[in-house]
Amino acid sequence: MKSPPLKGLWYFKTAAELGSFKQAAEALFVTQAAVSQQIRTLEQQLGCMLFERQTRKVLLTQQGQDLLPYLHKAFGQIEMGLSTLKSDPNPNTINLSVLPSFATCWLLPRLASFNKALPDFQLRIDPTEQLADFNHDDIDIGIRFGFGNYPGLKSELIAEDELVLAYRPGLIDPNKPLRAQLSKLNFIYDEGRDNEHAWLELNKQLGLSGHTFSNLKIDNAALVQQATVAGQGFSLLRRRLVNQSLELGQLEIYPDFAWLCEYRYFLVAPERHFEWPKLKAFRDWIVAELSAC
Repeated sequence: MKSPPLKGLWYFKTAAELGSFKQAAEALFVTQAAVSQQIRTLEQQLGCMLFERQTRKVLLTQQGQDLLPYLHKAFGQIEMGLSTLKSDPNPNTINLSVLPSFATCWLLPRLASFNKALPDFQLRIDPTEQLADFNHDDIDIGIRFGFGNYPGLKSELIAEDELVLAYRPGLIDPNKPLRAQLSKLNFIYDEGRDNEHAWLELNKQLGLSGHTFSNLKIDNAALVQQATVAGQGFSLLRRRLVNQSLELGQLEIYPDFAWLCEYRYFLVAPERHFEWPKLKAFRDWIVAELSAC
């Protein structure tokens, strides 16, 4: 039997780990059709079905379950072999991929702390919503806010967060009934899984059904925070991102509402990167900073 191509095996491994051709395509930065074609070709070469296709997901057949652990081991060995050829090309520069909101609201205000703690390293920040392609981008490590499931990469939990009800000082009086006050204000909506769940819970607690959303919906927590500071209404913001605005007196938070986020903060990179001295130092610094606030 002709040996199947590594690409087909890699696509199969990714789809098997995620349980979805669509999610595998997103992780591999290809189309869903490309994933389907590679796996179909692999199945034809092997002479067996590896997946049972269902409407919204795929399930491994027994043959697929038998094959997967061998691929984990094989690709792990390949990765280890390649890592011996790839030492850190820039040992004094930390190339960081980070969400724009986290960069703006949390990281930038702490650059003085970084420079004091790690004076021998230069920090280069790439603010982006997209997970870095570590095979092609000049990125050492990323900070992501999610579930920590990034195929082919190591993710290390560094912090949790919670959503709080935030507003410009004086806009809401915490000593008066909250429902009547919110019903007269715009809700500045930050699009996202946690924000949707927290908003529904706040609605439930206060009976705010029928409340009119702001016509401004933003998929960027930093911009939502700026609109809130400007007095455009109230919002649900991550506590770690509003700490500086609270200290500066730009925002207040309602004392009796908080929603623990399902998403959490992770350091994400190829496993070998975590062994680089500069990233060990960066990890120690950011964990200490997050623990202090």
